[in-house]
Amino acid sequence: MLAVLAGEAFLADKPWSEIWWGRMQLDLASGWQLQINIDRDRLGALLWARSPDGRDWEYGCQRDDWTLGPDSRIVEPVALLEPEQREQLERLLRDAICWPAPLVTCGWVVPMGNVKPSPYARRGGRRQVHRPVTSAGRGKSGRPSKTGSPVPTPL
Repeated sequence: MLAVLAGEAFLADKPWSEIWWGRMQLDLASGWQLQINIDRDRLGALLWARSPDGRDWEYGCQRDDWTLGPDSRIVEPVALLEPEQREQLERLLRDAICWPAPLVTCGWVVPMGNVKPSPYARRGGRRQVHRPVTSAGRGKSGRPSKTGSPVPTPL
């Protein structure tokens, strides 16, 4: 969090304006990944963080004193910021630059770069429609069976 406040470059997964109540994921230039809660258009808690070497931190997993049992408090980095730092962080996140949108948004994501159509995509023109079997199950007259058998080929 302090790295973002110090000016480290980062990208967000979606703009603040699209999140009223939800989560914003940040990818920092140093390799850190952060997920911050946005609660009714206000900066919320840090939900999880992943360091460049793969270590994870999750909200609720760190307490100020485990010996206190249920009276222990959750250590949350955003809550530890000074009010001025919190306001500055919220301003930075509101103006965050986001990752480019994927080329296709219907379930499959096409990687960015040189995208070439498959040579197999439109092979043979239009797709053939199923033709019903005619004349007592013998198929179209004048066409030999694909298997060479006089018995009709199953579909």
